[in-house]
Amino acid sequence: MDDYLRQYGFVLLLGIFSVTLPAGVLLISQLATKVRARPFRPNPLKYDPYECGMVPEGNPRWERHNVRFYRYGLLFLLFDVEAVFLFPWATRAGELGWGALGAVGFFIAVLVAGLVYEWRAGGLSWDEAPPAEQAAEPVAGQRAA
Repeated sequence: MDDYLRQYGFVLLLGIFSVTLPAGVLLISQLATKVRARPFRPNPLKYDPYECGMVPEGNPRWERHNVRFYRYGLLFLLFDVEAVFLFPWATRAGELGWGALGAVGFFIAVLVAGLVYEWRAGGLSWDEAPPAEQAAEPVAGQRAA
């Protein structure tokens, strides 16, 4: 029972450390600004969003983004996490045997099936037209007004 409670003590220490370290760094930064140990030169140009060297258009803080950016981000995460699951298996593939090979084969088959589904559904095609122009196009079989 003593060892069981000691493990909770380690979790408590980790929680305290994970809260005090960032809070301490932020506090030190604010104090360094007040004491003028750190330069503070506000400039409107510094607060402008940076868009790959291009001049920002509109107000990007309130502009709605197209959902396709999020779709590509989620697909990237899906196939990036795959590598996290495959790396430990690859380091111990000889010790784990044929059962683990079958499990990894099934895992990869499910991922490939998901990729094929997304590809056929058109999720990997990038439309150049903005969403407003896509909505303005008439539906097949209807005449434009």
